[in-house]
Amino acid sequence: MTRRALVVICCVLLSVASIGAQSRGAAADPISGTWEGALNLPMAPEPVAVTFELKFDGKSKVSGTFVGLPNPGEVKAGTFDAKTGALKLELGKTGSSGVLIVLEGSVTKGVATGKVTGEGGNGDFKIAKKAA
Repeated sequence: MTRRALVVICCVLLSVASIGAQSRGAAADPISGTWEGALNLPMAPEPVAVTFELKFDGKSKVSGTFVGLPNPGEVKAGTFDAKTGALKLELGKTGSSGVLIVLEGSVTKGVATGKVTGEGGNGDFKIAKKAA
């Protein structure tokens, strides 16, 4: 094998490895982005439409903001377990430290479902990640 052929083969292998690593990194963040859906709460006569802008740190922390409830708010504390799909978001008003609502559920194929607890009673939620 000539030296030139060996160099070309090495370059191709390095390129393939780099592309593979980049595509795995993109798939590893199933949380960051815009999510839309509804909260079903006993105090509300119909489902409450919500939109979240979420950011995942790649480890376990989730942060972000939301609109759709009486006041816009933010994620006061959030976690996501990529292995199990478990998602927990503690929500409160922007500018206030208090947690008013907690969403606990799981994420499967871009859809999060689970229970809502907090002010206004207990209910459920379903939100879906919008395609980028």
